[in-house]
Amino acid sequence: MQRLQLSDGWRLKERRSDVDPEEELASSEGWLRASVPGVVHQDLLAAGLIPDPFERLNELHVQWVGERDWLYHCEFDVPEELLALPHLVLCFDGLDTFATVWLNGECVLESDNQFVPARVPVNSVLRQQGNRLSVLFESALRKGKEREAEHGEARVWNGDPSRVYVRKAQYHYGWDWGPCLLTAGPWRDVRLEAYTARLSDIHCRVEVAPDLGSATVSVQAELEGGEELSGLELRLRLYDPSGSVDEASGEVVGGTFRHTFQVSEPKLWWPRGHGEQVFYRVQATLARGGEGLDRREVRLGLRRLRLAQEPLEGEQGSSFLFEVNNVPLFCGGYNWIPADSFTPRITPERYREWVSLAAEGNTQMLRVWGGGIYEDDSLYDACDELGILVWQDFMFACGMYPALEWFQASVREEARAAVRRLRHHPSIALWCGNNEDYQIAHSLNAYDAGSQPNPSGPFPGRVIYEEVLPQVCAELDPTRPYWLGSAYGGANPNDGTQGDRHVWDVWHGPMSPYQKYPKYGSRFVSEFGMQALPDRAMVEKFATPAERYPESRTLEHHNKAEGGVRRLAVYLSDNLRLPSDLDSYIYGTQLVQAEALAAGIRGWRRGWAGPDSYRCAGALVWQLNDCWPVTSWAVADYELRPKAAYYAVKRELAPLTVGLAPSVGGAAVWAVNSTSASVGASLQLSAWTLGGAPAAGEERTVRLEALRATELGTFGANADEPVVLAARLLVDGQVVARAALWPEPLKYLALPDPGIELERLGVDVLRLRAVRPAKCVVLSAREGIPWSDNALDLMPGEEPTVVGSGLREGEVSVQWLGERGVSSRVFRL
Repeated sequence: MQRLQLSDGWRLKERRSDVDPEEELASSEGWLRASVPGVVHQDLLAAGLIPDPFERLNELHVQWVGERDWLYHCEFDVPEELLALPHLVLCFDGLDTFATVWLNGECVLESDNQFVPARVPVNSVLRQQGNRLSVLFESALRKGKEREAEHGEARVWNGDPSRVYVRKAQYHYGWDWGPCLLTAGPWRDVRLEAYTARLSDIHCRVEVAPDLGSATVSVQAELEGGEELSGLELRLRLYDPSGSVDEASGEVVGGTFRHTFQVSEPKLWWPRGHGEQVFYRVQATLARGGEGLDRREVRLGLRRLRLAQEPLEGEQGSSFLFEVNNVPLFCGGYNWIPADSFTPRITPERYREWVSLAAEGNTQMLRVWGGGIYEDDSLYDACDELGILVWQDFMFACGMYPALEWFQASVREEARAAVRRLRHHPSIALWCGNNEDYQIAHSLNAYDAGSQPNPSGPFPGRVIYEEVLPQVCAELDPTRPYWLGSAYGGANPNDGTQGDRHVWDVWHGPMSPYQKYPKYGSRFVSEFGMQALPDRAMVEKFATPAERYPESRTLEHHNKAEGGVRRLAVYLSDNLRLPSDLDSYIYGTQLVQAEALAAGIRGWRRGWAGPDSYRCAGALVWQLNDCWPVTSWAVADYELRPKAAYYAVKRELAPLTVGLAPSVGGAAVWAVNSTSASVGASLQLSAWTLGGAPAAGEERTVRLEALRATELGTFGANADEPVVLAARLLVDGQVVARAALWPEPLKYLALPDPGIELERLGVDVLRLRAVRPAKCVVLSAREGIPWSDNALDLMPGEEPTVVGSGLREGEVSVQWLGERGVSSRVFRL
């Protein structure tokens, strides 16, 4: 196998509708340099022909780009040794979206699915020198509107409704956190492959025995090569993590080769926090007469995966519990959206940074949301290596999708491509049919769980989710569970007693107080969230100085949620004294977001109460990341700056946590141990007046059983004034978890200066102290300093330490919640 990468020498220009494409291609006028992989917006931006759509109100001024057609063109030569091989194939890993391809004037491909890679034999068209490769990308908006006119307008949440007829990243049409930027272009690699015979697919089906003492790796290799498939030999090698090798070889018959490796005492791949992430490798070498023709390698993690849906003691419904290697997990983590509106800009390094940020925040699972893309392998590789499970949606979101025959065929091809490419990743724990499509159907009274899927019925998409997609998964990846949709719980798709649930009773719906999150129970919360502004440094990137105030048009434009500004105002006014300046507004929204997410996770994790009582087994925050600079539900902004909520979630997802919740006479106390070993600990409980006087205190010795929450009684204080209740959990004398329960709403409290002190203990280690209770203490220094912890509540007598990597000498700014809103002080260290 030889490859010629076709990434250089590309040009781009707008196609004029009144000129024939051949004439337009022949003209030397109007061409721009194009990046491949890439999309039109990137090149127009690089040429200075459009303003940056991420800044100011510029998104509004670039809508014309998605309404036009675009031509790409390059010329290339082919080395003689490639041209001599019997199979010459032009490969497009991704064309966005309505594309017609010509090679040397001959139409060789028409494509209308962004997610389907294309392979085109070009032996009869290709020549050694001066090959002309051209691609016409037609407007996805216009083409979708044409289909909509033929088949009818569908109901959607977010974006133009014509999107349901277009197999393109749905968030490109605009979402409640992202801009409308309808891209076009060769968004993934373009290359020429030349070969005698090739390995077209390697499927390595891993099965680990229930006792974990043995495993099988069943390898099936598929070959392509036509008449050249005779006399071929395939050699397989299985490398274990130590480098030891098991081999098998034989003649290929009928284009397929199969072999099963037996593995005794397998070295297992574990989720983060439960063991190591170790890998086996399967290497396949195709040869004829000793001459190597092709080689492929697949990295595997051997693990036993199960989705348990079992009765619960004293509860209706059933559990929704992931087990890996027989260990039950509370899958805390985040929803993932594409990390840029222009996905070719996301480098492998950027993917690694995002997944590392999630991992450092104690993430157990990421959900790749169904309105984006089947992500680059870089994301899944990072999840494999960092031990983060992946809930993988198929790319359908918030819409009443058709099930026309041509649409089903396109989706089937798309799903087969995605499953074949991704199934070897041990991090992938679940295939899921869609995002909220059952919910929108339910809201329209179009979903009847007792009826059969019908492509002509009121909810035609059921044919996709209940027939097409599960068939593909059963054929190509039968060892992983498939779930119909998210959320899905049967007749009521958002049933809290079974399946997964999107908890939007807070923020959307009745706009319930976030303090009520724990009451909105679910077996697995796959979405919930609260908005917050990004840090000031991000705001300054998109808003001019004159627009840097809370009610500015630019800030409101960079909040895409319907009623988002008004909803933020409600949650601010319910909890805090209303801020008037930008810094206070940023701080206030981030504090509220942090409190809300912590309240939800803390309460739901309390329901992870052990065998037969795992009432809730997961909570995935909406969302981890952003695709542009925006006020959204993300816990880190477009440039990876964590908000206060990131640290709050990190603490609530730690292996050992302690919790407090209001109860009669004070607070209920509990702790969670997600490790596989019982832990003995000391529980320190205290109560403080706002002025810093002790009101109560006690210490208890407790034992926290493995893999569950443990109730630890109650604690309170008799006081005639507001008090803050605090809990600390110590193991071997070291504080491993903290919690604080403040009188609410916080806006009623007269908060004196807490007397915060900082002390440098080393190059980048700070010790924090407070004379009086301090709420949401936020540290900041120069740009790019990552903190080990932040947005802390401090109690008198506590001395937590925080690491600011690369801090060195300089100023550290400290913010906290004061009587009049945010207060601050700058320390010179």
